[in-house]
Amino acid sequence: MYAIIVNPSSGRGRATLLFHQVEHALKNHHMPFEALLSDSKDASFQFIKNLLESYTLSAIIVIGGDGTTGSVVSIASEHHIPLAILPAGSGNDAARAFRLTYDPVVFVQKLRDCSTQQIDLLNIDGKLGITIAAAGVDAEIGEKANHSYFKLFVNKFGLGGLAYPIAAIQTLSIFTPFKVNLSIDDAPYSWQRTWLIAIGNTPSYGGGLRVCPEAVTNDGLLNITVVHTASRPSLLLRLVPKLLQGNPIQSPSITYLTGASITLQADRNILLILDGEPIHAPHFTIRIQPCALKLVNTSV
Repeated sequence: MYAIIVNPSSGRGRATLLFHQVEHALKNHHMPFEALLSDSKDASFQFIKNLLESYTLSAIIVIGGDGTTGSVVSIASEHHIPLAILPAGSGNDAARAFRLTYDPVVFVQKLRDCSTQQIDLLNIDGKLGITIAAAGVDAEIGEKANHSYFKLFVNKFGLGGLAYPIAAIQTLSIFTPFKVNLSIDDAPYSWQRTWLIAIGNTPSYGGGLRVCPEAVTNDGLLNITVVHTASRPSLLLRLVPKLLQGNPIQSPSITYLTGASITLQADRNILLILDGEPIHAPHFTIRIQPCALKLVNTSV
């Protein structure tokens, strides 16, 4: 039995169209399934939980974006169920990291083959995720991009990746940096003026922005990028454009670190986003959970 989660609002209805193609292919191959069309994370979780009471699931299929995927990562990991992602969102950073197919016909064929890979997960105070935990101005940018009027406009023309740079320009002009103390594998770090902290399992977020360019999804390590001390004009005019290019930057205002466990203590409540899920707090404990998820390999 396959469980399918479809977010009907993903991709301005594209997810629903993809589902109908997947549905047709699964029926042709006599592959039984139950489907839920919903943008509710709670409903998705409960749907999977209910199915587990009656069936052994061959895989959980997600047709949507990174937020939809994030809603079932924990239950897939806990029950050792393979997760198959057919990307239909505006960012699709998890799909990009693993070079997953966007073709529903290829997707079902790969699903039948059921070749899987073990990948690491981020664990933030018990919340599991695949991509990058963004804290500070990058989280504020991501939140603004996801709920902005211009996201609908750029998505209309298939340019969803532009929502992040537009939101970045708006947010950077008003964001106040914060003081932070980090402990990475018990090694202490501190900055008085911190703009952003990106803690990556995958290289990119925001529709392909490679803020953690050296991140690998099966090495048991977190890749951390900290932007600090820079003035607002320098950040806006020099550092952010370089960050958007996706290569490591040599700058005294950018620090790259790696580790398996991090504690983050800010001097105020800050926003952290993991796979589209916002969390407000002054303190976070983040660790890598090695080989925590079976991902169906649909790459071509």
